[in-house]
Amino acid sequence: MDNEFDLRQERKVNPVRTNLEKTGLYHSFLLPNGKVAEGSMSLAWQQQRIESFRLPENLSGKRVLDIGPWDGYYTFEMERRGAEVTAVDVVDLDTFRSLHRAFGSSATYIQAELYDLDPAELGTFDIVLCLGVLYHLKHPFLAMEKLCALTSGVCIIDTFVIDGKDYLAGNRRTIPYAEFYERGELAGQLDNWCGPTVGAVEAWIRSAGFASAEVSRVTEKSACVLAHRKWQDLPADVDPPIKVAGLSSNMHRGRSFNSAREEYVVLWCYWAYDAAPPLDSVFPQIDEFGVAPFDCSLNADGLHVSFRIPPGSSPGRHTARIKIGHATWSDWETFHLDLRGGAVTPVIKAIQDGTTWTPEEVNWANGGWFTIWVEGLPVTSDAGNTVVHVSGIPHYPTEVLVETGQINVKLRPVVAAGLHEVAIIRDGTRTMAREIRVHGEPPPVRGLEDLV
Repeated sequence: MDNEFDLRQERKVNPVRTNLEKTGLYHSFLLPNGKVAEGSMSLAWQQQRIESFRLPENLSGKRVLDIGPWDGYYTFEMERRGAEVTAVDVVDLDTFRSLHRAFGSSATYIQAELYDLDPAELGTFDIVLCLGVLYHLKHPFLAMEKLCALTSGVCIIDTFVIDGKDYLAGNRRTIPYAEFYERGELAGQLDNWCGPTVGAVEAWIRSAGFASAEVSRVTEKSACVLAHRKWQDLPADVDPPIKVAGLSSNMHRGRSFNSAREEYVVLWCYWAYDAAPPLDSVFPQIDEFGVAPFDCSLNADGLHVSFRIPPGSSPGRHTARIKIGHATWSDWETFHLDLRGGAVTPVIKAIQDGTTWTPEEVNWANGGWFTIWVEGLPVTSDAGNTVVHVSGIPHYPTEVLVETGQINVKLRPVVAAGLHEVAIIRDGTRTMAREIRVHGEPPPVRGLEDLV
């Protein structure tokens, strides 16, 4: 109990807020007239912080997005370096506007929530600053995905962390976690929602769709982590390329994905070694961006590498490839995201038993396999976006061959003998139904053999 009380007392301390109430400024500024406007944060501290961003002095031609700029020190610093800057905050501050005028700034100033920012309207940015914002967010991981969608280069995330002292002492948490604040437990502020570990910030970055997380600075109370969209410092291409046997969703064997679903890409690779490579030597890429893998495992059919499609990816055709260690890049594999139904509804021309080819019948004695012959299948049809309904029970094809209009399906054991209607649903479009007769007794459902 004493340790818990001490922790609560430690979290309540808020020297920054105390100084802010005294000065009226969060940031300090060297004003155009040569005077210094002292804020809660000193100029020296702000300079140390900006050095951890590892940005060049010349940012000409770069687009920068500053999330939560407050008084605007980093907005105006990025602009001083030549960048085109957009600053977004949930409040519209007199201090920012007064300094904007004093510095002759051309930065765009927008009042909006991070969650509402749309890359389709704002575009993407070479550099995104998210400084002192993350722990204020009710939905930090959702925000991280939004940051990924807005970033084309690097997102610089500087945030409060709960394990800074331990991290500096070399005591790193093996499992990432974050504290949750319900009632102002952190610094007495009701808009402080979470306190992550350094590892949690890194994990959120990778899981949100960035290629990598680079810790650039840790203090007792904060961490600066660089979230890169592209792989940095890859091993030299020395060995032959990785050969990819296939690409599919983890949910099915198709190459069509829905961004609203919790599904991810699996690359099936030929692998000649007895052990899977470590994750930090595996570098998947989707289109121009690197993507952090979250699983790499050996299976009977080879090496499976799993990774998520980055948020903000546009509907349509995409490509993926992979590099492992010193191997050169594999060939590109294609997949599709958020496809829409075609203008023409497919038509079922025939259904046959998959073994005997008997028309309009399926026999459990032959394994329950059947083949549907279809006219008008869209060229992007596959096992991921094509569902066969048998009397309303969804079945997922093992194979969809667009060239021949052939769909191969295995009956589920919940389909009994008798007449059944078969229809195909693809992207919300349903074909006219066609009847088949099922013969024989289905096998028992696994685990429920005693029901027979």
